This record gives sequence, C-alpha cells and structure tokens, in this order.
Amino acid sequence: MAVQLKSDDAFAQPPRVPESTAILEKAEAEREEYIRSRERLEQRSILRGLILLALVALIFSIWRAGSDRVLLPHWWHP
Repeated sequence: MAVQLKSDDAFAQPPRVPESTAILEKAEAEREEYIRSRERLEQRSILRGLILLALVALIFSIWRAGSDRVLLPHWWHP
C-alpha cells in the first residue's frame, strides 16, 4: 500500500521575506546614513592624500631640477 502525496505536499514552500517593521526601517535608515557619512569621510581622506602626493611630486621635481632652473631671477616681476 503506497502513500500518495499531493503535489503541494511534496516540496517545501519557497522562503518568504518577513514583513518590514518600523524598527527595521529605522535601523536601515540609520545604517544608510552611517554608510554615507563614512563614504564622505573616505572621499575627503583620498582627496587630502592626492593633494599631498601632488605637493611631494612638485617639491621633488623642484629639488631634482634645482631651484635656480625652476625659479628664475625676478620671476615674480612682470
């Protein structure tokens, strides 16, 4: 005697996303704000690093070429 299963009983139901709650939405909003603030901080840090790198490259170039070749006498006078 074989037991026949209905086609719905043979497989598990697919997973469902639980309903969103106010606490969950507030936590997600706080997380998004935190991520945005960290991204702004990281962008400022990267910009400062690039400016510092440019200054180091400029100073090294002036040092390598010699200041007498870079800053000619009376260069600031028209």
